[in-house]
Amino acid sequence: MKKAIILGFFLAAFAAFAAGGGEQSPAIAQSTQASGFAAQPLSSEELAGLIGQPNLYLVDVRTPEEYRAGAIPSAVNIPFDVIQNNLPTQDRDARIVVYCRSGNRSSAAKATLEELGFANVNNFGPVSNWKSELVVR
Repeated sequence: MKKAIILGFFLAAFAAFAAGGGEQSPAIAQSTQASGFAAQPLSSEELAGLIGQPNLYLVDVRTPEEYRAGAIPSAVNIPFDVIQNNLPTQDRDARIVVYCRSGNRSSAAKATLEELGFANVNNFGPVSNWKSELVVR
């Protein structure tokens, strides 16, 4: 029975995805987030292409010391444990990309931002995923 329900969910999700021209419906996206399945992470090249775009907030959620040692260009430092009280923007539709040392803190920051109503948050994961130069601050 469980297998049939799971199979039905995935078939419905695929049908909705295909019918929407490749765009995920809000219900499927919410269900996917709730189920623990992560969206495909951004590559270093994809993130590099986003930097400089309006309405993009690149947030380093490491400690200030880690941030000063080397950060992705244009990133602002908001440690993950204070991000709920120090939001990068009030615009809940803005694109926010978070990263940290290993991916754990950025995962927590992403979850916090989503709980606060931000709809477009990506977890870049560890700073080591960045293939270009880091900026020493």
